[in-house]
Amino acid sequence: MAGENKSQGDLASIRDTVESVWVAIILAFVLRAFMVEAFVIPTGSMAPRLMGEHLQMTCPACGYEYAFGGARPTQESANPVRRILNAPEPQLSGARCPNCRRPSDAGPQYLSGGDRVLVMKYLYRFSPPSPWDVVVFRNPQNNRENYIKRLIGLPGETIEIVHGDIFVSKSPTGPREIRRKPAPAQEAMWQTVFDNDYQIDRDYLRRADCPQWEAQPAGGWELSEQGRAFTAKASPEARELVLRPTGDTFLPRYGYNPEPGEMQFVNRNSDICTDLKLSATFKPRSDGAGVAMILSSFENCFRAEIAPDGAARLMYQPTASAPDSWKELAAVKLPPFQAGRCYQLAMANVDLSLRLWVDGREVLRVTDGYPMTPKALKQRMEEASIRPVPQPEVRVQAWGAESEICHLSLMRDVYYTFMPTSSAGAGDLSTPLGDFAARLGVTRGSAGWGTTGHPITLAEHPENHDLDEFYVLGDNSPMSLDSRAWMAASPTLALWKHPDQRHTSVDFNREDALYKLGTVPRYNLIGKAFFVYWPAGFRPPALPGLPLVPNVGKMRLIR
Repeated sequence: MAGENKSQGDLASIRDTVESVWVAIILAFVLRAFMVEAFVIPTGSMAPRLMGEHLQMTCPACGYEYAFGGARPTQESANPVRRILNAPEPQLSGARCPNCRRPSDAGPQYLSGGDRVLVMKYLYRFSPPSPWDVVVFRNPQNNRENYIKRLIGLPGETIEIVHGDIFVSKSPTGPREIRRKPAPAQEAMWQTVFDNDYQIDRDYLRRADCPQWEAQPAGGWELSEQGRAFTAKASPEARELVLRPTGDTFLPRYGYNPEPGEMQFVNRNSDICTDLKLSATFKPRSDGAGVAMILSSFENCFRAEIAPDGAARLMYQPTASAPDSWKELAAVKLPPFQAGRCYQLAMANVDLSLRLWVDGREVLRVTDGYPMTPKALKQRMEEASIRPVPQPEVRVQAWGAESEICHLSLMRDVYYTFMPTSSAGAGDLSTPLGDFAARLGVTRGSAGWGTTGHPITLAEHPENHDLDEFYVLGDNSPMSLDSRAWMAASPTLALWKHPDQRHTSVDFNREDALYKLGTVPRYNLIGKAFFVYWPAGFRPPALPGLPLVPNVGKMRLIR
């Protein structure tokens, strides 16, 4: 009897285990269908924040690590089914370090898979989308593909890109206002211009022109740690560190992209990125040291200074004005500098605003008093063909007691470039009455939607919000097929206002069109991407083609 009871207990235990497994499987499918779904990113349209298939590079000249997507596929979709086994990929043509601009001559590399992300589905059924969200949606050019981009424009808004920034108004003729990024998104979107901690080998410096810091006067500074740190000698006069750029330092280049291709839509006269963030570590060696950081943009120069007594100010002056004729924009009193303590300082000129941070805390911000308006910026850009945008000046000053400056780093904001319309990656464009774009008079290569001088107005449908329109862009602006370029429409979209007449001989015109090229209808939104749960994995030495071990250090929230 005891043996029979034991046998029945074993069967019950097996049955419970099988039931638990099936319940887990069912819950997983329910979770996937109604709450969270995983996607893999195969391309670099959101690089360098989110990676598609790429090669992980280390610059032989400066040691800077970066991802290069030259071997990525041409498909733009986020199809969740990708190959696991990767073959060696020797094609490095066009790879260039984003820090020192050195072309790569590394040997064959293994192709790393794209980031795998979790997407919160149906979130936007309960909470409205917000600008700068990273969203996954069905590609309006081909509904069989999924895209991932950053949401820029909302229904009812008019969007126009001017000098790489986003300007928005509530009506087509209304005044434009800049769309500033929330702090988490802005922090995620900074990209390296030059990090002085990654020093370039001296031999290469003699052979090529690389960004570098120059001390002025030379006798007022001492260099240490192979040029990574600068000591300002005690002096009542300001001593300067001036960044000497190359001809392309401030162009919107990406280490992720092959060198020639990304420049095809970049205008060297106008696409000079002046939205910059300069950071440094400042260490006064005795009491009485002051420090300032200076950035210029167009014909204005901006200064963030902290005096020895802790008085912090944001100021500006026209570059053509007399030296030291600074106008104060904002001020705050901070505790005086303490000798021997390191302070993390950062200054940013971004999205028509000025900001100053001390030890990671924002202590000053200027928005309303910024000396250039959206209207003035657009007028200045219209003159860029005859009056090119000047390269920014980047300087650091120290005065008073002896002090040390190190960990100098210059970053830039995402710069949205001009992009003409294109049907690349559109898939099947056929509709019952012919090509949708052709019927609207749109031709390949015309000015991109939302670009300067060609604003796009997004429809809002109070009677049916599923038809509301959104505008999206990729962080990798020069190499992203996004709202700027779409000139095709999938036949599965709601294209016409009178779908019951699609199979008749009616000659539809612009007024008959329900879908607007360059937009994502709300019914195509899948959800918000919120977490990278499996970045490109590590490879065991014996199985270099299998990325079996997740790179836990790169798991992150998506901002």
